[in-house]
Amino acid sequence: MPKASLKSSSLDKSSSPASAGLVGTIAAPASAVLAFYTPVLTAQGFKPVPGDKVGSTKVKDFVRSNGETVMISVVEEAGVSTFTIGANVAAGSLK
Repeated sequence: MPKASLKSSSLDKSSSPASAGLVGTIAAPASAVLAFYTPVLTAQGFKPVPGDKVGSTKVKDFVRSNGETVMISVVEEAGVSTFTIGANVAAGSLK
């Protein structure tokens, strides 16, 4: 996401499916984070799963037909959103 700061990331291509994750922050509302990533993921063939919240945390899950998944969770505090993106995908899907 433009203007976001990457705080940490991980990648494991040795498992099947491969897993990747990142944590970032941005001075934007949680809804803006989800609004940015939803079309990015749907353009890659992921479909959003119903539901957008767990307790007070905004979340969005996505699945692709071959069982690949992506989950985004966002916590907003004092105008800053901290977001976590986790993906379990075929190793060839990682870029």
